[in-house]
Amino acid sequence: MTTSRPATINRDLSRLRRMFSLAVEWGLLEESPMQGIKFLRENNARTRYLSLEECQRLIASCMAPHIRAMVSVALHSGMRLGEILNLRWYDLDFSSGFILVRDSKNGESRHVPMDATLFALFRAYPHRLGTDLVFSSPAGGHIVDVRTGFLNSCKRAGLIDLHFHDLRHTFASQFVMSGGDLYILKEILGHKSITMTQRYAHLSPTYKIKAIDRMNTLWAGATPQASTSEMLPESSSVTAASQALHQDTPPAFTPATDAALSI
Repeated sequence: MTTSRPATINRDLSRLRRMFSLAVEWGLLEESPMQGIKFLRENNARTRYLSLEECQRLIASCMAPHIRAMVSVALHSGMRLGEILNLRWYDLDFSSGFILVRDSKNGESRHVPMDATLFALFRAYPHRLGTDLVFSSPAGGHIVDVRTGFLNSCKRAGLIDLHFHDLRHTFASQFVMSGGDLYILKEILGHKSITMTQRYAHLSPTYKIKAIDRMNTLWAGATPQASTSEMLPESSSVTAASQALHQDTPPAFTPATDAALSI
């Protein structure tokens, strides 16, 4: 027996709530029985990502050209499926090499860089007449069914438990593992806070090592400097507290010493 995930249950509850709300609006019910029902808490911490070999295998397994193109865009840009489906030709700036994402999840637009693969893909992708959508149905409207083609591609590639959104996780994971900066990744993905982006930090075992390497580079070019003791004048006095480090008996605390310790 399989159990539905909280996110799946919440989607079903959302549909039911909408249906009952319409029934009230149309006068079929006096009030909605969904009033007061709370949704389940969802766990969005899933981070499933593909290796580079699996990415190539998935792309090769996409038979429909539009599915192959959208999978490639997700893997090379980290864009969400909804953002890809809403992409329009005037959002592609080939002179600057950026994609303008207008309808982002957080309500703010952002610019996503095009790598060489995406640049070539969009340049070669056919432009359907009568629509500004990059990916459109034969009639020129939004594509409705992506899930069927994607799942069939996953089966042919031998990949299980893979969601389209995992391609976004794959981009982020590979970006970090190749040495990419988390704050740059935050801007590319459109996260409002760095907390969401930090879920990928553990994937870069060399991240802290590289930080230390920067310090090594810094110190390697530094000229030797005098130590603190060498910089003190010969007549400088030593406090009673420091003298205690070289004596067996503790120093007697004088008012001056007490005042120094309270600073």
